Amino acid sequence: MIYGDDFARLIPAISTFKHEAPLTQSSGNLVLDRRYAWAEAEAAEGAHAAAADILEQIVTEAPRWSAAWFALGVAREKAGDTAAATAAFRRLTEIDPQGLFGAPLHLARLGATTAPERAPDDYVRGLFDQYAARFDAHLVDALAYRGPALLLDALRQAEADRGGALRFRHVIDLGCGTGLMARALTPHFEQVTGVDLAPLMIEEARRSGLYARLEAAELTAFLRGEPAASADLVVAADVFVYLGNLEEVFGETARVLTSGGLFAFSVQAGENADWRLGDDMRYFHSQTYLRQLAAQAGFAVLSIDAASTRQDAGRDVPGLICVLSR
Repeated sequence: MIYGDDFARLIPAISTFKHEAPLTQSSGNLVLDRRYAWAEAEAAEGAHAAAADILEQIVTEAPRWSAAWFALGVAREKAGDTAAATAAFRRLTEIDPQGLFGAPLHLARLGATTAPERAPDDYVRGLFDQYAARFDAHLVDALAYRGPALLLDALRQAEADRGGALRFRHVIDLGCGTGLMARALTPHFEQVTGVDLAPLMIEEARRSGLYARLEAAELTAFLRGEPAASADLVVAADVFVYLGNLEEVFGETARVLTSGGLFAFSVQAGENADWRLGDDMRYFHSQTYLRQLAAQAGFAVLSIDAASTRQDAGRDVPGLICVLSR
């Protein structure tokens, strides 16, 4: 299987080849749309070669329909034809240059290109906008997600070791999602600012009533616009799995933190490389790399502990819970 079962159930685009991006789901031709549904039904039954044959006909008649090219790449790969899958994803990069369907990640995963330094913004935005309303239930129930609780425990220990109280004047919640991290930190902050790429996630976070400010933005660009020494905690729960190169994030986080401020985050644990893209389309980071970036940005490492924030196919995904001090 290309992806873990639980992750596939959470994101319909991965389980067969369905993608819920509304602007690309229809070809504009009712006959082709019906063929697409037919191909989708074949794929759902495991007949991936048959689905691919139908999709080849569709893209011949609708050569710029991104959803069909994405579906063709997935179907060809699942049918065991990596070369044809690669060709489909290469074509997709030409007609979907913003990467809504994640073609650059698929090509890297197939070994056709080197991995990009980060997932395309449009891909991440679309991924999370499409299931914002059901995010919490699926993440906690299906994937046994526990990132916020683990980060809260690590922050408690860090402050206890420093002889301080777990109280923050201003928290910046990177990739805030629906607000799970802010809920975990209540009542340990005076105000919290949240940023997320996905506008519909921001709307869910707004309903929590916890945030003093919320912005739909890319997190590094957001940090660049924040005043220096304006926060005493920056937290990123299950966010850096969509970023490979973390150098700029570490640098900008160090700039916006007060002296002694904390930077707490989770990553998927990798080895033998600074970072790499996994088969699950998420990035892994090595402890050596994180320590190097911390020293470069002027952080002291308070703790880096092995822990799993979620499961995939019923198995814990290896991770790291990190707390740094400015």
